[in-house]
Amino acid sequence: MTIAHDTIDFVLSHLSREMQGVRSNPLDPHNRPSVRELQQQNVPAETGNQMMGMFGSLNPDEKRQLIHEVLAPLGQNLIVTPKEVDSFIANIAKLVANGINCALHESVTMDNVSSHIH
Repeated sequence: MTIAHDTIDFVLSHLSREMQGVRSNPLDPHNRPSVRELQQQNVPAETGNQMMGMFGSLNPDEKRQLIHEVLAPLGQNLIVTPKEVDSFIANIAKLVANGINCALHESVTMDNVSSHIH
């Protein structure tokens, strides 16, 4: 939801800058706005309505709520985490699986437990 909301806001800010005559090239590192510049861009309500229709007239909380209402039933309201979290979860999963295997199976010992995990 956050990524979708921020992307829409960045596109709207970029287009608003273009409409005000501020030319930039998103592919040129020397001639593109920074994230801060896009966040600080004041998008007139008229421009938001013109470009995004009803969605453009919503306040940020209403936009987030609408995006959430659309994505949640589809199972697409995902959370983005740092890559370190993936390896941490994988390590914890192995630890729990090894503990369960050792506790429930007499033939599984600490010496051979790794051969029972894929």
